[in-house]
Amino acid sequence: MLRFFPFGEHFEPGMAGRSLSEGEPLVDVDEAHYAPEIALKRALLAQAQRDYFLAPAELAPAQWEVLELVSSDLVRRYPEWFSLERDGERCCFHNRLLSEETRFVLGDASSLPLEPLDWIGRQVQEDLVLVRADARGTLVGGQLCFPNSWDLPERAGSSYLAIHQRTPGSTMVGVHAGGRLLQALKPQRTFCRIGWNFKLSNQLDLSTKHLPAYLAHAAARSPELDAAGVARELFIRIERQTFTRLTRSQHVLFGIHTYLSALEAEAQDPERARRILQVVTEAPDDVKRYKAILPLEAAFRAYLEGKLQRPPSQHDGSAVTTSASGYQTGPNSGPRPSVASSPASANSEPMPPSTSACSSGLDGAKRAVR
Repeated sequence: MLRFFPFGEHFEPGMAGRSLSEGEPLVDVDEAHYAPEIALKRALLAQAQRDYFLAPAELAPAQWEVLELVSSDLVRRYPEWFSLERDGERCCFHNRLLSEETRFVLGDASSLPLEPLDWIGRQVQEDLVLVRADARGTLVGGQLCFPNSWDLPERAGSSYLAIHQRTPGSTMVGVHAGGRLLQALKPQRTFCRIGWNFKLSNQLDLSTKHLPAYLAHAAARSPELDAAGVARELFIRIERQTFTRLTRSQHVLFGIHTYLSALEAEAQDPERARRILQVVTEAPDDVKRYKAILPLEAAFRAYLEGKLQRPPSQHDGSAVTTSASGYQTGPNSGPRPSVASSPASANSEPMPPSTSACSSGLDGAKRAVR
């Protein structure tokens, strides 16, 4: 089941979230999936680094700042798995989950086998993206291996508002709140939010180049699914998103940790099933369309209402027996047991606006910028 459950009592159209407390990690190590997800990251980068890593020369100081921040967080939060020995600027980083040791000198690019952000990104399950400290909130680079319908080459140089131009009108309040947050976020404060989506696929890498095959399969597969098929093949895809103002460069580090869980797994908990149904039922149609749930809504609702033993809703349609075929995700699939496909559209942005908070909504946002 999901480590972070994003569905509250009601649909939340705004920029819900909160500041991380002192005891919470910037980076979440999901031990059960750590080794296969890191292996997948490294394989993608080996195959096509330009698609997944972008770092103009101007980002060199920020890259080192990210390395220091993330490595320090790993050592502080997970001392059983990570350690860092320092002698002045000379460092030795131990990753015991992978049985790796890396020696380097802070600030000396020649001492690492990769660029600093690329190297530290291969130690964590999070994607690490940098946003410039300017009035536009310009996306300038990072490492992005597990995106949901976007990629770095496509979005680099775009402003925050331009990136979100396709956002549903009913959630634009969240987009504007996010823009204000990027401007007001203070150093040494991290804001966290949980974004949710639905995918008929457990493929972690849903970058732009994979969308044609993904959408073609979705268009053919979605009409075939009945309630039981949706339960098996529909995945809840969540992103634990963190926003941290770097102290020296003033860039914002945008961390994205993606988790996947089949709908039927989450619905084993009646309270989770109830909340998922409640939030999706309340969501406006433009949000359902954006999150690609509309083609599956009748079967989706029928399944959850059945789990909760409610009378079927008036929106339920006729069922069609599902076939055994699934979307073959190949080397890009995540380390989850099921394989499936995607709904009829796949619109998602780097900061999807419709979320449930890590916890406390606007109060948390206010604390993050103080």
